Amino acid sequence: MQKYILCLIIMMFPSHIFGQGLSFSVVFYPQVTWMNSDSKRIERDGANFGFGGGLAMDHYFTENYAFSTGLFILGTGGNLRFLDSLDFQFGGERDTLPAGSTVNYKLQYLCIPFSLKLKSNEIGYFRFFTHLGLNTHINLKATGDVNYNDISGEDIRDEIQFFMMSYFIGGGLEYSLGGNTALIGGIYFTSGIWDVTANPNYRAHISSLTLRLGVKF
Repeated sequence: MQKYILCLIIMMFPSHIFGQGLSFSVVFYPQVTWMNSDSKRIERDGANFGFGGGLAMDHYFTENYAFSTGLFILGTGGNLRFLDSLDFQFGGERDTLPAGSTVNYKLQYLCIPFSLKLKSNEIGYFRFFTHLGLNTHINLKATGDVNYNDISGEDIRDEIQFFMMSYFIGGGLEYSLGGNTALIGGIYFTSGIWDVTANPNYRAHISSLTLRLGVKF
């Protein structure tokens, strides 16, 4: 599957962007993630701490404006408390969770963003930037813990959509180390646009607050 995803990414970018004005960054980001539901019978019950990282690519079509994309692995999730009993699928087998159960969703995604980055002129060794756009997410792994019947680390892929989208907005600064090399730091807010769940009985979305750190080359 990985080779097909890589081929898709390569085909998305015409050859003329691989030239002058192109920069790459290796990034790592710890984050706090949580889930919300549109149902009044489902409550948010705490947050998860996750990590992400990967390779970012910026193509500057002017000195201060860039189209930005990349390839990232993202760990996310959250906790939902169900006030009513719920049919839930674990590893292909269906179970009924009693009222008051909390499910801890632990999800991993391949993330490909499409975004715009706006950067200031250099001030001393610093440049400030704003970054906003859309993320596409392909689910790689989904497990769950439930405070019922000692359920821990069970496969819940049947409860999760294979594909979802989110929007993000963030900002930060670059600190020049000389030449094209710079340290990057920023804070981002991300929120899901599509329902992350596949269960017809409820809808839920993931949000996160992220500290993004990296090195630009």
